[in-house]
Amino acid sequence: MTDTVSFEVPSPGGPRTVTVSYERQGAGEPLLLLHGIGHHLQAWDPVSRILAADREVIAVDLPGFGASPGLPEGLEYDLPTVTAVLGGLCEALGVERPHVAGNSLGGLLALELGRRGLARTVTALSPGGFWSPGEWR
Repeated sequence: MTDTVSFEVPSPGGPRTVTVSYERQGAGEPLLLLHGIGHHLQAWDPVSRILAADREVIAVDLPGFGASPGLPEGLEYDLPTVTAVLGGLCEALGVERPHVAGNSLGGLLALELGRRGLARTVTALSPGGFWSPGEWR
């Protein structure tokens, strides 16, 4: 069953309320699952029940995907902001430093959560967002 949670994240114009949809199942160490661009939390359906046999699995609809509304006005959809949103989600759910697995965009976000010390471990499947300086032109 899909649930939603709302919480505040900082922005240049003051705190903004963000709402995120997620599915939570199983028990054990928490595992946050992040889908790729253009997808939704159901991307993890083939494996989420299997993983939930040993872990608390939290599959997330990233902001603007699936059942999660887009970010509110005043929040950029960029790596720092979405990482802060995911940190806020974990805090709102009472989850501290989950294991994180992500695909594509979700893989990039998982790596950033790990870099910021917000993830216990990271598994990134085909992570997006790696460009050389020459490709930025």
